[in-house]
Amino acid sequence: MNTNFKRISKLIPNALLVCLLLSLGNCNGDSEALAEFAFNGSTMGTTYHIIITGEPIDSKARAALATSVDSALLDFNRILSTYEDQSEISRFNRNKSTYPIHVSDKLREVVKTGQYFCESSGGAFDITVAPIVNFFGFGFEPGENRFPTVEEIDSWLQLTGCDKLEVGDSVLTKSDPRITIDLSAIAKGDGADYIAEYLMARGHQNIFVEIGGEIMTYGFNKANKPWKVGIDRPTFGGAPGADLQHVIQISNEAIASSGDYRNYREVEGKRISHTIDPRNGSPIAHNLASVSVIANTCLIADGLSTSVMVLGPEEGLKWLENIADAEGLLITRETDGSFKEYMTTGFKEYIID
Repeated sequence: MNTNFKRISKLIPNALLVCLLLSLGNCNGDSEALAEFAFNGSTMGTTYHIIITGEPIDSKARAALATSVDSALLDFNRILSTYEDQSEISRFNRNKSTYPIHVSDKLREVVKTGQYFCESSGGAFDITVAPIVNFFGFGFEPGENRFPTVEEIDSWLQLTGCDKLEVGDSVLTKSDPRITIDLSAIAKGDGADYIAEYLMARGHQNIFVEIGGEIMTYGFNKANKPWKVGIDRPTFGGAPGADLQHVIQISNEAIASSGDYRNYREVEGKRISHTIDPRNGSPIAHNLASVSVIANTCLIADGLSTSVMVLGPEEGLKWLENIADAEGLLITRETDGSFKEYMTTGFKEYIID
């Protein structure tokens, strides 16, 4: 039975990609060129890049628009950033109570979506995995330079799982006061959706929003063509865009990726990935090097790519193939150092190079 993630995108009121936006001037064709306004900045511990095409925008309006986007991102971070001590999610994590806790619509709906991913993936995606992520140094607390003991893993697993958090109409309820949540696996994707919709509401129809590599698009680039995006080959130490696996084109869709080659650490002489398997409390150990997923929203693409990265190449591809309105590319790292790719049936239609 197909799982339709299109419907959960409607739950979002404002609805590690290894992707690089290619030159927007290299599209050929007879379509009339559009004016372009591009700007960038910092958010969520990473960078963002935004491109708007269409009617020309004067310098005063450009400055005002860029400032308003920064303000919108600050508002977003005040809700979902675990790196901000006074954000709503940080205050929720510090609340040591098993009574229902009133939360904003934004936090509740993103948590609800995370719970949906958790249940659909059999626990491969889990927003309550924060203690494990923090131990390995990939979260909002300093990590340890050692591997955990069996006892430590067992204690974490008592505090993780879809059933440890209940989502109500306007509240969240912890089953144990020590439970903490981390939405970083979907926050950048949701942020891309949030800003794209923010710009759409202000009359812009051709938009490219990238936050930390997660991308949401509407309309067309300055050549009046679908947006071109390059997907990197998952090479350790490679510069973004230096070695592309494929070039795709999308419009009115999102693409997000997860991989093992950008965000990793060396612990006791062993390289470990930032992607944690919530089912066993350890970093993933299979040969899936990267996953890129195209979906209707970046929130959904982000969550799906993380889930597949945990599930691994065989199980992940099978699971993703049965999800409606989503297509994916999986790249494995073979023992001889080569790469092998797998893709869902419809992904090939997006590839142009």
